[in-house]
Amino acid sequence: MAHRILGLDHTVHAVADLEAAKANWQRLGFTLTPRGRHIGWATGNYCIMFPRNYHELLGIAEPGGYTAGLEDALKARGEGLQKVAFATDDALAAAAEMTASGLNPPEPQSLKRELELPEGTVLPAFTLLMLPAAASPQLPAFLCQHLTPELLRKPEWLLHPNGAQTINGIVVVTDDPPALELPYEILVGAGSAVRTDRMLAVRAGGESILFVTPDDLDTLFPDIEHPARPTPYIAGLRLRVHNTEAAASYFSAAGIDHARSMDGTVLVPAAAANGCFLEFSSRA
Repeated sequence: MAHRILGLDHTVHAVADLEAAKANWQRLGFTLTPRGRHIGWATGNYCIMFPRNYHELLGIAEPGGYTAGLEDALKARGEGLQKVAFATDDALAAAAEMTASGLNPPEPQSLKRELELPEGTVLPAFTLLMLPAAASPQLPAFLCQHLTPELLRKPEWLLHPNGAQTINGIVVVTDDPPALELPYEILVGAGSAVRTDRMLAVRAGGESILFVTPDDLDTLFPDIEHPARPTPYIAGLRLRVHNTEAAASYFSAAGIDHARSMDGTVLVPAAAANGCFLEFSSRA
């Protein structure tokens, strides 16, 4: 892949009430990390960790401070997936390569967050490289390099009662997916973008970004209701489980609204998951 992109590192989910979102995602069958707080920013988070990627619930911890666009996103669109982070092992080198490609990224920035562990507070550190809109059109995105990966995962954080094992990808709704083929080939690498009729799938490492039209969203996922939203937006989070029957049994026992598609995939509607639908599949 191009520009030091290794795959999807994490997905960023904007939530209006961080503690309420934590309780909801625990009910959905996810194990959450202790609460984190970004140093110098007014945001806090809880994370749902998997071996190679994770899902971040991001909320406002201090009204009136710097939120990196979170406050505006919540006002404009409400809760839901806000952006994605691509994994990189060298943000500075990625910035140099992007500059050479004419993508014109800003300077990488450093970020730390306080993570409240029972044994004491630790400070996971990151280097972030924000992507200009022209580099990742229709999808707010950035690159994330982990400087302290040993602080991010504990074995007990990787076990989820609903059986979720990893993030397979996301579903993005936009009006003209084929128009995005060239920009994502430039960003992620030659051969990473594959068109199918009006849809576009971009493969980044072990994960994929599926761009679809509003009509195709309804066609692909007809078993759940999709709230009307202005395009573009990230509609869904795709997760892999070992056993979809077990996932469906968990949701039934927990009283969580869900549906089964023809191939056995389990779907949780956006209304039950803070504004984005969840797909649980045994497919890689």
